[in-house]
Amino acid sequence: NSKTRDKLRVAKSSKMAVRQILILLVFATLSLAARTDPIEAAGDLIKRVLPPSYSESFVLELIPAAADGRGNMQLASNGGKIVLRGSSGVALASALNWYLNEYCHTTYDWNTYALVLPSSLPLPPANGTPLRTRRVKYSYYMNVCTYGYSLAFSSWDYWVKHIDWMAMNGINLPLAFVGQEAVVLALFTQFYNLTLAEVQQFVSGPAFLPWYRMGNIQGWGGPLPITWIEARQSLQVQILTRMRALGMTPVLSAFAGHIPEAFLRVVPTANVTRSPDWCGFPAPYGSVYLLEPTDPHFQTLGAQYLQVQQQLFGTDHVYNADTYNEMNPRSSAPAYLAASSRAVYNAMLAADPDAIWLMQGWLFHNGAGFWQQPQIQAYLGAVPNDRMWILDLSANDDPIWSKTNSFYGKPFIWCTLYNFGGQQGLAGNLPPIQTGIQQAATHTMIGVGITMEGIWQNYPEFEYTLLLAWNDTASLPYITDYASRRYGDAGPSQSLINKVWQIMYSTLYTGGGSIGSIVTSYPNIAQMNVMSPILKARLGPSMTREMTHVYETSLLPAAIGTEAHPTVAETFNASEGDACQYQVIKGVYLALYAPGFDPGNPPYPLTNLTAALAWCNRADYACGGVTLIHNTYEARAGWTPLVSPNSETSWLKACLPPLTQAFRDLLQARGDLAAVPSYRFDLVDVTRQFLSANLSALYPGFIYAFKAGSGSLSEATAIATRMLQVMADMDTILSSDSNFMLGPWIADARSWGVFDSDKDLFEFNARNQLTLWGPTGQINDYAAKTWGGLVRGYYANRWKIFFNQALLDLAAGRPFSSDKYHDAVYHQVELAFQTNRTVFPVDPEHDAVSVALDIYRRYVDNNI
Repeated sequence: NSKTRDKLRVAKSSKMAVRQILILLVFATLSLAARTDPIEAAGDLIKRVLPPSYSESFVLELIPAAADGRGNMQLASNGGKIVLRGSSGVALASALNWYLNEYCHTTYDWNTYALVLPSSLPLPPANGTPLRTRRVKYSYYMNVCTYGYSLAFSSWDYWVKHIDWMAMNGINLPLAFVGQEAVVLALFTQFYNLTLAEVQQFVSGPAFLPWYRMGNIQGWGGPLPITWIEARQSLQVQILTRMRALGMTPVLSAFAGHIPEAFLRVVPTANVTRSPDWCGFPAPYGSVYLLEPTDPHFQTLGAQYLQVQQQLFGTDHVYNADTYNEMNPRSSAPAYLAASSRAVYNAMLAADPDAIWLMQGWLFHNGAGFWQQPQIQAYLGAVPNDRMWILDLSANDDPIWSKTNSFYGKPFIWCTLYNFGGQQGLAGNLPPIQTGIQQAATHTMIGVGITMEGIWQNYPEFEYTLLLAWNDTASLPYITDYASRRYGDAGPSQSLINKVWQIMYSTLYTGGGSIGSIVTSYPNIAQMNVMSPILKARLGPSMTREMTHVYETSLLPAAIGTEAHPTVAETFNASEGDACQYQVIKGVYLALYAPGFDPGNPPYPLTNLTAALAWCNRADYACGGVTLIHNTYEARAGWTPLVSPNSETSWLKACLPPLTQAFRDLLQARGDLAAVPSYRFDLVDVTRQFLSANLSALYPGFIYAFKAGSGSLSEATAIATRMLQVMADMDTILSSDSNFMLGPWIADARSWGVFDSDKDLFEFNARNQLTLWGPTGQINDYAAKTWGGLVRGYYANRWKIFFNQALLDLAAGRPFSSDKYHDAVYHQVELAFQTNRTVFPVDPEHDAVSVALDIYRRYVDNNI
């Protein structure tokens, strides 16, 4: 039958592919080390980015870099041509971006990759602009997790555009983590005689490769077909060739100590430990084997890993390795920690005398309770300062450099993180980026970087960080400049666009807004995302961690304690049980301990609660924090309710005015901008946020109606009906732009499969990461997306079960049947979704402008 023939073809293909990878090691090409002429590489980029009639208008000239190696660029004109000058391919591409931004008032972003160009190109001064020199030598790009949450299934066609975007934004130190599995397969089959099946038990599926690479999990989402390994090896060669041609320094992987269990079959005397359990992953997916740094095989394995990688992919001598990502070492003894880092680096050094270890500094943030000053100093101090660079991964929010004397002398890169799981939600905080970089620049900072876990959201937050890598000579404030070029020449609508982005900046991009949406939250009567006993039993006891293992202890006020503040303590502990609720916890903390609050006198009177809402309303116009605080106060603590089912209008008026005004102004510009891709993208994004805010405003009324008893059944029913309608409207607007649709994600995943079984496996990976993120929901909803198809096909169905159960219980006058509800959601929605093969559209199903206009008229008014 067809399944049997598929298996035979897979087996034959696997053997051939393994042989091909090993042959490549013998006949390794030197072309990967070659670098093309930067003018040629930048010229080819211009031809890809601009239409032919425009690309011929540019002349490129190479100029020297600064004496210390920092890049230079300049604009000029000569004989009616635009002259781009730069010290490298990246600098020339950056000069093009500078020209497009400031002279053509257009932006090449990472969502649309579209430009709106004037009919004739303006000329820079003939005598040239002032020379623009980089403030720092490096611009780093990507989080290890980005290769899972965003780029897991991206093809070469996408990478072509994305690498061009990287170069235009000055990125010269990108993480290049595609194709590692070819290295692992060749290493363990060639040197240690492991079988393909044994390696496959170690390597995770395509959507979960980042966490296998960091030793958090193994095998989940697999077995990874050999056809994938071979195809991704080829893709990595293409990626590296293009990056190097443009003058980038790709960061490759190095051996961090994690090994397959089958290694012990070959080397039974190896000294190993099991990595700490991560997020409750059960056997055989958790507790990965870690080769002890003192074991003599560690340096051998590490050197062999780099040797294989160099033969397959070449090297630029900068490597990333994370031994303890979100997992604490088995010992806090400084000598042990020093031996561990020394072993990782010495293994690099054995294969590459010029090796530099670029390490994510996330472990010092995530594991602040373990990594005290002696531990950090020991771990970093075992490697020479000039051979270890640190990514201060979340410096925008929690700079570690300032707490560790510049990482005890190590060069570091100041990074903006600000996104977890690739979740959407208009949010950012631009002012601390500028001040943070200014403060760090006088220390051992060598670069800036963007390290969001997922891309394609909140572009200003990350573009601004990258712009600050260059000495700033801009005459306009950033958000004013951004508004002037976001949609090209907006004509008469430019004043409206300026207003939109001033509202967005003052409300959402100065610390307000929220990542995620209530529609993707796990609804409950008690509190959003609180785990019931049945859910805790499903996930296992390891999900209950100590607070210090996840959040910096300084985040919590000293006054918090279970006796003095049971409600606050419950909120922190319940959310922490999910291990992924940093933003939620931070929102409660900020609201409870804003100026004017007295944490020594709970419960707070109604006046203070109103003040809390006013404060949160100022900082979070998306109302996500309002909902959480309301649920905490009213539903869990039994305090005076702040809203009743009949006060929906006033609740909306309190939360939505600025967002509604931005929505209206954006729509009013439709006559001039309806055809502009970036305008349509932002219109969908703002409409999505507007609808999410409406859901956040409605939800507390449903909770109040339920708690008021059976007499409020009709009101609760009406609110549930209204919320489901909002979700339906949200799915409709999201389905009007392929950037917000589930279909392309699944189609991209399936495109990598050669056989039907592979395609189904990759689709399972794509679906599971977005939803359960594990066998039974180990990191449930962490990578949630508000995407068309996903809202109607998953989240709305979960909410329907919640509403149905709550209304049945309300009518019967009984408490909410939490366990029955969780069990129904798990089996009817969550598990069923994993293997469902419903085909979702890849092309827009509606017109974004028409849908957004209809929503505004129905939710606000017809006067538009």
